[in-house]
Formats: sequence, C-alpha cells, structure tokens
Amino acid sequence: MKIGLLGLIMSDLSDVTYDRMRWALDLGFHGVGAHLNVLAQTIAPETAASARAAFDGVGMPFLQLWGPYPCIISPDEAVRRAGVEGARALVRLAAQMGVPESGVRPTSLSPRGDWWPHADNYKPETEDRLVRSLCEILETGEEYGIDIVLETHVTTTLNTPETIRRVIERTGSKRLKLNLDPCNFMGDLHTVFNQPALFDRLFDQLGPYIATVHLKDFLLEDRFVVHITETVIGTGLMEWDTLLPMIERYRPGTYGVIEHLPIHSIPLAKRNLTEMIRGLGLPLG
Repeated sequence: MKIGLLGLIMSDLSDVTYDRMRWALDLGFHGVGAHLNVLAQTIAPETAASARAAFDGVGMPFLQLWGPYPCIISPDEAVRRAGVEGARALVRLAAQMGVPESGVRPTSLSPRGDWWPHADNYKPETEDRLVRSLCEILETGEEYGIDIVLETHVTTTLNTPETIRRVIERTGSKRLKLNLDPCNFMGDLHTVFNQPALFDRLFDQLGPYIATVHLKDFLLEDRFVVHITETVIGTGLMEWDTLLPMIERYRPGTYGVIEHLPIHSIPLAKRNLTEMIRGLGLPLG
C-alpha cells in the first residue's frame, strides 16, 4: 500500500507551493490530491501550471482532483446540465495538469449541501439522472484519457455496494472507477458493530472497480439518537486489523488516502497508519 493525502490543498490552487509539498514528502506521503473550493473553469492556466510545478519540484505524484459543481441529480434540467459542465471542466483541468483521476461526487437533492440526506436521493428516477450525468461526464473523460472516480456515502444515491456496482455497470464505461471509503458506509449501529460483514460486501461487490481507498476513523457519540463522528486514524472504532489486509489482498499496491483532517492532525494520522501497516506485516510504499 502507498499512503496518499487529501486535505492539504483545499483552495483555488494559488497556495500550492514547494514548501507545502515538501512538508507532505517529509512526512512520508507517497502522493497528494487536491480539492478545489472554486469552480474548475475559474482556475487560470498560469495558476494550474504553478501548482503542478510545486508537485514536480519535490517529485510528488498528483493523485486526484476534486471540486465543486451544481447538483448532477437535479430534476431541474438546467441545474443538472450546469453540474455536468462543472464536472467536465474538472476533467479538463485534470488533463491540463497531468492528473490521472478526476473525482465525482453524486451530490444530493438536499438544499443544505451535497452530502446531506434527502428522501428523493434514493428514488429510481434519481439514479437514472445520476447515470445519465455520469455518462455525459465520462464522454469528456474518454476524450482526455482521464479516469472518473466516484465518491459515495450512505446519504446519497450511491448508498450501498450493490447500488454503486449497478450504477457503474449501467454506464458501460471502463473509465468509471471507485474511491472506496469504508467510513462513509457507517450509517447505523448494526454496521458499526459488524464491520467485517460490511467489508466483505464492499470488496465482493466493488473490488474490480476500486481505484483508491479513502481512510478515515470514526467514533460513536453518547448522544441521542445516533451520532457517528469522524476522528483521527487509530483513535476510533474502525477495525483496521481487518480492513487493511483486505485492501492489500484485493488491491495490492493501491493508495490509501488520508482525508478530512485539520493540518495539525495529519502527522498523527500518518504515523498511526504507518505503524498499523507495518505491524500487520503489509508492504508499504
């Protein structure tokens, strides 16, 4: 396994510097991704080139590019089309910067945000709109030679391993891959306390489609009704002794990507993950 990082770059790329990339290299990361906080089409070519040069200056692989866009499952066709165009712009920027994978969030019908729940996220017609949008985004991926990598969550249309596999196969594209994020499937107590069963379903259904694995830990809060909160790797309830060997068995040598942490917590998460990988006798790097 190689260890990657998301969360160091969450900006318009103007703050990507040699020193920032050197920090990640010195911590022992094998690759870094970026998450834009502006629309991809607003990034100037000079800014993109400067950011790429910072990666190249320390020899750091640029793993994935993520960014915002309007809802791609909206029943409002104008909104859906705007979302597709935003995701396509992200693909084109990835190609311009030499990044092999462009991330796609399934978005949500909730007006509060892309990851918040909404009853209509799970309707068949919503899945149909998602598949249509993905096929259109994939056209641009094919044109530029960029893989499209899905992010998933129990709050979204892509809420179960079986649904995710069905959506991928409905597109018929070999360019559509998955960023497996086991933490995003911890939606209820039964799952939390039966993690090996979840891991078996995830890898059985989705193993061939996995491009990378996002690694996060989680805690249960003593609050009503159920509150499941992300935390630093190695300080929560994720059953790493089961998960990490499965990742290596199904996707040997892939990137396990640390994400969703404040900068000051990243070194501890990296250290804990490295120690667990080595303690299990798994290859690293």
